Amino acid sequence: MEKAIVLLSGGQDSTTCLGWAKERFECIAVSLNYGQRHVAELEAASKIAKHFDVIHIVENIPVLKSIGGSALVDGSDLAGSGGYGDSQAPGGLPTSFVPGRNMLFLAIAGAVAVKLGAKHIVTGVCQTDYSGYPDCREVFIEAMQQAITLAMPSECGPFQVHTPLMRMTKAETVRMAKAIPGVWEALAHSITCYQGVKGGCGTCPACTLRIKGFADAGFADPASA
Repeated sequence: MEKAIVLLSGGQDSTTCLGWAKERFECIAVSLNYGQRHVAELEAASKIAKHFDVIHIVENIPVLKSIGGSALVDGSDLAGSGGYGDSQAPGGLPTSFVPGRNMLFLAIAGAVAVKLGAKHIVTGVCQTDYSGYPDCREVFIEAMQQAITLAMPSECGPFQVHTPLMRMTKAETVRMAKAIPGVWEALAHSITCYQGVKGGCGTCPACTLRIKGFADAGFADPASA
């Protein structure tokens, strides 16, 4: 099997994507400690990687916290709007948007891919049911795929960035998770909550989106059991 680097945050979407990738590739999970509000998601990622029996690499990248400018790294109030202005978000981007995060994550995944001989990168971004982040759009992923291929030694590529959830609603993502062996059990360990609460705080934007997805799909969230 060809190798794939799977960006694993410890949340619902990346967990589902790891299960998807495990059926297709020899997977290496990569998590990034970027100074996010809590370490609970990194602990969840470790449990999820063990559940799928894959190598798990955690890299520390404190630069995003030192730059600041996001409620996820500077401790300011979390809100679904009111952040950076954007033509696609009349009220402003969510205050949880971390400038450059996915760009940096994918670049790091590309570097790890070169080192470990992988040509595939898997990430859980989605532009259907998403928080309005510009770096979750398909056009951005396509640009990064080309950039990574051009930036790395030619014999190592071309690289392919897979986004299994890109065009899915959260409900469709839940149904997909239910259909892939091992994912439902792994989701019991996952943490999506911006406050780092296992089972979710129920009020932050990430929890609201997750709750709606499971409700629309007609299933109980295994992390809330």
